[in-house]
Formats: sequence, structure tokens, C-alpha cells
Amino acid sequence: MTTPSGRARPMSRDDRRAAIAAATVPLLARYGSAVTTRQIAQAADVAEGTLFRAFEDKDELIHAALVAALDPAPLVRAISETGERGSLAETLTALAELIQDSQRATARIVQVAHQVMGDRGGPPGGPGGEAHRRHRDDVHRNHGTQGPGSHRDARMSAVQDIVQAIEARLSPFAAELRTEPRVAASVFFFLVHGHASPLLVQDGPLDATQIVDVFLHGVLEAPCQGAGPPHAVGPPHAAVRPPDARPALPGPTTSLA
Repeated sequence: MTTPSGRARPMSRDDRRAAIAAATVPLLARYGSAVTTRQIAQAADVAEGTLFRAFEDKDELIHAALVAALDPAPLVRAISETGERGSLAETLTALAELIQDSQRATARIVQVAHQVMGDRGGPPGGPGGEAHRRHRDDVHRNHGTQGPGSHRDARMSAVQDIVQAIEARLSPFAAELRTEPRVAASVFFFLVHGHASPLLVQDGPLDATQIVDVFLHGVLEAPCQGAGPPHAVGPPHAAVRPPDARPALPGPTTSLA
């Protein structure tokens, strides 16, 4: 941003903090807690002393980078900017790879931040609880108002933003889908995202191609000839929903013999 005279407008402290935190994210994913302030300053294109005018210490900077890493906006932009991939399968594979890459980077940064808080901050309420308080306040400041449900609301909002971005990418293929793009986008996201859980992954995560194959074709050899409920097969755009009717309960005129 420039002034009317053509000179660059000075960044506000909040903008400077945000820019430094964003530049720190990929460094944390690569170097972990061993990242140096010199490396961060070079990545953010600022003097090393500027870091400590924007942040109280390195811990606060790392916590701010964690908050930036949890921001869904970069992933939403990446999904929205995904170029035409030809087929639906190719588009889904590209989206799955983006989501997986984002998850891996975020998991690494969360691990680093927790390590730093454990090594230097101490348990909440303990001698080093101030580091935890700063981190908590940063999360609330950047992801919603404080309160018992604020963090949950922020996460739900982030998921909605990502699913909507996926839905927009699937909409051109609506004629090929037997569910609404919104439903397909939601199921696809949770399939990719949920598979990253360490509780589910035993022999290593599936790659994007495998996930897309299961998503598009299911697990049956001949899905349309399976013995599933009647509502499992329907016309294009039909919403996937449970059967409307329940089994009839025995009544006075029903024989159980």
C-alpha cells in the first residue's frame, strides 16, 4: 500500500505481526522449534530487531504462527485457485492433495508449538502459565470472541469455509453427481480430513488417488447391484438420506405366529 506521494505506507503493528507470523509458518513446518530468529527475519524481509518490537519474545511469535497456521483462509484460497483439471477424478485428486499438504504442515506446527509450551511455558496455571495465556488470548483475538464455545465455533466456521470452497469446485460436475455438490463436498472433506487421524492410520495414510477412488466408486465390486437399501441408488442430484418409513410394529391385528 502506498501514500499519495507514492511512498510505501508504514505497516501497523498488527499488520506487521500478521506478516511475520505468516512468514514463520513454513519455517516451523521445515525446521521445527530449532528455527532461528535470523531465519524468520530473512523470510519476513525485516531486520531481526523488528521481530522483538512486534513480539515480546520468540515464544509469542511461535504462538502467533500457530494461530496463522490454523487460519483456513490460505487453504480456501488454494482450493478456489485450483485450475481446471479436466475430469472430476483429477479435480478431486488435486483437492485431496491440497488438504493433505495443509494438514501435514499444520500438524507439524501444532507439535512444535506444544513442544515449546511444554519446554518453556509450563502447564497452565503453573510457573510458566503466562505463555499459555498469551497463546489462548491470541487464538481468541484472531478466531472469535472469548467464551466457552468460541474455539469450537471458530473451528466449525473454518470447516464450513473449506467445504464451501470444495463445493464451488465440484459444481461444474453437478451433472455427474447423484448427490448435491454440497453433500459431496462435505463427505469428501471429512473423508480426506478424517483419514489423517493417527487412530485410523496404521500402515501409512492412503494417497490422494486411493481416497478419490474409494470416494467415487465405493468399496463394492458392482455398487449398483449391491444389497444396500433402496435409497442407496437414486437419480442425479438426489440427496442421500435414510429411509422415510420405519418397520411396522406388531399391532392388535398383527399375528406373530
